[in-house]
Amino acid sequence: MLTVNLLGVGQAKYYDRPLPGFPLQQPCLLLCYLLLNKTYPHNREHLASVFWGDGPTILARKSLRNGLWRLRQVFQSVGAPLEEYLVVSEDYISFINSSNHRLDVDLFENSTRIYQDLPTRTFSPEQASDLQAAVDLYVGDLLPSIYADWILYDRERLRLTYLTALNKLMLYHGTHASYERGLECGERILSYDNTREKVHRQMMWLYYLQGDRAAALAQYKHCLQILREELGVQPMEETRSLYEQIVHNRFDAIHWIADMEAPGPVPDPREGSLRSMAQLALQRLHHLQAVIDETSDELRRLENMIDESISGLGET
Repeated sequence: MLTVNLLGVGQAKYYDRPLPGFPLQQPCLLLCYLLLNKTYPHNREHLASVFWGDGPTILARKSLRNGLWRLRQVFQSVGAPLEEYLVVSEDYISFINSSNHRLDVDLFENSTRIYQDLPTRTFSPEQASDLQAAVDLYVGDLLPSIYADWILYDRERLRLTYLTALNKLMLYHGTHASYERGLECGERILSYDNTREKVHRQMMWLYYLQGDRAAALAQYKHCLQILREELGVQPMEETRSLYEQIVHNRFDAIHWIADMEAPGPVPDPREGSLRSMAQLALQRLHHLQAVIDETSDELRRLENMIDESISGLGET
C-alpha cells in the first residue's frame, strides 16, 4: 500500500519504505499535485505549464517527461510499480483513485464532511469523538514548506475546514460544560487566525462559565489589542456588550447559546489563497532584492580590486 501524508511536513512510503526525496524533490511534487487533483485526468500540456510554465512549451513538455521518468525511478527504488498508481498516456496523466493507497487529506475531508451541515446541538458524544478524531488528523497545514501557486487554494480550503470543525467542537464542549476542552479548541483556532472576533467572544463566555471572570476580561483586552494592531478596528457591538455583561456579572445563557450557534460569514478560500500568493510574491521580491544587493557589493569589490591593480601597474 502507498501511504501519503500531505498535512504537516509530509511523508510518503510504500508499505514500510519511505519514498526518497518526498515531498520537496520535483517528481514528488508532481505526485502531490496528482494526488490532490485525482478526480480527473490531466492534460500533459497543462501539467507542463503548472510546473515549468516559465519556459517554452517544448522545453516544458520535455521537463514533464523527465519528471515522470524520475518519479518512476523513485517508485522503483522502494519496489512500487508506478503503473498501479498512475495512468500515463500520450496526452493525459492521472492518479488511479481505486489503487491501494491511503491519503490523509482524504481521511480528513471525508470525516469532517459528515458533520459539515449537522447542527452541533444534535451531536451525540460518539459523533463529537469522531469529529475530534478527524481534527487530530490535521497535524499542520498542507505541505507548508512548498511555495507554489498550485497548492495555495487547497491549503487555505483545508485550513478553513479544520477551523470550522474546531469551532463545532468548541460549541459542543461549551454546551456540555467541558469548558477546558472548549477553550483548548478556541486557542487552536486563534493560533491560526487571531483576528476571529467571534472566537474571542466565545472564549470570554467559556472563561466566565468556568468561573474565571478575570480571564474572561483579559480575553476581551487581548481581542481589543489584536483588532487594533492587526486590522485597525474596534470590537463589534456584540463583543462590547458581552464585556459589559461580564463586568457587571450578568449571565445571559440564551444570548450565549444563540451567539455560539449563529453561523458567521463563510470565508472564501480564494481570498486566503490570494493573500498567500501576495505573500509569496513579496517573499520572492525580498529575495531578489537581497540577491541584487549582494551582487552590487560584489561588483563594487571587484571594481576596487581592478582600480588597485591598475594603480599598482601605473606605479611600476
